Amino acid sequence: MSIVGDFASAASAQSFAMIGAGTVTIGATSFGAVLAEAELSKDCSEGGFELTRRLSAVVKSDDLPSGNIVKKKATARSTSWRVDAEMRGATFTTLTLTEIEKA
Repeated sequence: MSIVGDFASAASAQSFAMIGAGTVTIGATSFGAVLAEAELSKDCSEGGFELTRRLSAVVKSDDLPSGNIVKKKATARSTSWRVDAEMRGATFTTLTLTEIEKA
């Protein structure tokens, strides 16, 4: 890791606590994350509707489980999500979590 990455990683413990980090669980691995506000969209049709919720989570890259985590089940804010996207950086990774409800 770079000097900047080392600094950011060391400072993240204090900043996560100050920002109010939540917890994300993927499989058996739980880790701290800064959770954004959830985004909500609703598409209606004659046969029903589709409700989509998205939540962005910023986590330390070293805390993530190894291997591909896209399409895996995740839990955050006591809700089940699916990892829809992963933007991995050297120090931090942004996860896009999605929940789709059809009726």
